[in-house]
Amino acid sequence: MQRALLVSFVALAASACSYTPEPRELVRIVDSPADVRACTRLGEVSPVVPTVPGFGSATDAMLDQTMALGGSHLFLQRTSQDWSLVRGIAYRCGSGTVRRDVVIRAKG
Repeated sequence: MQRALLVSFVALAASACSYTPEPRELVRIVDSPADVRACTRLGEVSPVVPTVPGFGSATDAMLDQTMALGGSHLFLQRTSQDWSLVRGIAYRCGSGTVRRDVVIRAKG
């Protein structure tokens, strides 16, 4: 019984390790400016669009464009009081967002 349980556990663990997310799943969708304040803005990926039924295809297009720009976050900027209209803006967050040049001067 214990051997069967162990084999089942190993098989389950091996299958969990084999999941590879789609590239689109790696882009995080956020709706707060605070989420992207320390990130690099890459550009707008959509004009103002309505969030009525059928918004999924617009979101998919925004995600694809964010990936094409090398973005890690898609910021949905609210352009109406009730969230019925939004604009998509691509950002790159994490390592590489802040570039600091170091200048080393020789004493002479």
